[in-house]
Amino acid sequence: MSRILLYIFIISCGFFLSKYNLIPLKLKIKTSILQTLSLFFLLGVMGYKIGSDDKIISEFPTLGFQALIIAIFSILGSILITKFLFKKRGEK
Repeated sequence: MSRILLYIFIISCGFFLSKYNLIPLKLKIKTSILQTLSLFFLLGVMGYKIGSDDKIISEFPTLGFQALIIAIFSILGSILITKFLFKKRGEK
């Protein structure tokens, strides 16, 4: 529970720093590079963890199919909800 509160606190701090423009542009550019590098590192670690787990590898066809179904319905749901909301507001 304390981790979740910590995450919410960190996200809130970032939100307020951004909302009130408390971060200089020069630092924002460096932050963007750091975010990209962190994302690549995270994806690499996740790939290593998945690849080293024999149970996940053996169930990969089933998991892949389920992931495909979830992705398709998520995309379609997002498109439909967006169209509905913008149509309701009278915008194109």
